[in-house]
Amino acid sequence: MAGLYPILGRYMTRLKFDRRYQLKWSIAFFFILSLLFSLGDGILFSFGWFALGLMGVLLSYRLLERYFFLAIWLGLEYIMIFWGSMLAFRFAESWGNWFIQIFGYTILVAAFIGCLFLILFIKDRRDLIALEGEYAPIGLWSTLVIFGFYMPSIFSMAGFIRWADGAIGNPTVYLVLYLCAELIVITSFILITSFPEDRFRVPYLDSLPDEGFLKNFIRNLTFREFKEYMNSKSETADVICPQCGETLHKEMRKCPTCDAPRYFYWCDTSEDFFVRCPNCQNLTPIGSQRCIHCDVRMSNRIRCSKCKDVHTIIEWV
Repeated sequence: MAGLYPILGRYMTRLKFDRRYQLKWSIAFFFILSLLFSLGDGILFSFGWFALGLMGVLLSYRLLERYFFLAIWLGLEYIMIFWGSMLAFRFAESWGNWFIQIFGYTILVAAFIGCLFLILFIKDRRDLIALEGEYAPIGLWSTLVIFGFYMPSIFSMAGFIRWADGAIGNPTVYLVLYLCAELIVITSFILITSFPEDRFRVPYLDSLPDEGFLKNFIRNLTFREFKEYMNSKSETADVICPQCGETLHKEMRKCPTCDAPRYFYWCDTSEDFFVRCPNCQNLTPIGSQRCIHCDVRMSNRIRCSKCKDVHTIIEWV
């Protein structure tokens, strides 16, 4: 017990001074209240379920001003899982129609593909940042998307449908399944959506436009941030070598100390690795003593953004 008090003290201090930490707990609080209201019948409970859930979404925007479209993304995934489960587990059985069941399973498969696309999107975003020298280890994040959000969402919907129906099995068991799965979904939602801004530590855009809360909210709601990201991605897809004019390629090397991967630009013609000059931000060969653009002195040793050790490009394996 003596070792528990310092841990609780650190959490309470963080909860008192860390705004992002406060927002995460507030989002969880409103989503849990919305979950409890979903258990009741009547207009009052329906309104409470909707209003509290909406408050959680609005707080998500305050937490994710640059990556709010991820919250929309997961919200759409959840809606697809809900309707797919309703069609496959309830309407198909009530109406005895196998076509509706197949259609429901098709929606669930589409939601799963959407989760996979989300994983690829985040990894691709991480790799683009790694080209600029900032590497963010993802770890089990991909597993969290599938087994922390997608699968519990299906179990949640199955438990809710069976509990609400009450005609099959023990309703209490299905109620417990629904509540436990929803708590996992809420936790995963917060961790997944806040992951990029917590780990990448690089702004999604150079700066957010100062258009006010409502305009920025609509900007995210209409996926404008996502479109601008895709445009910037297509613009940087073909990076030209400043020496020979050929297209540079991405090549991954691993830190000899901690084995963390990092991506470099590689030219097949000049057989040189390129990095961005810290002074002028233009591409310059790693082996050069000075930047070929601004003539600032350069080092041929690369610092790992994870362990901070410094090695030559030859030592990166």
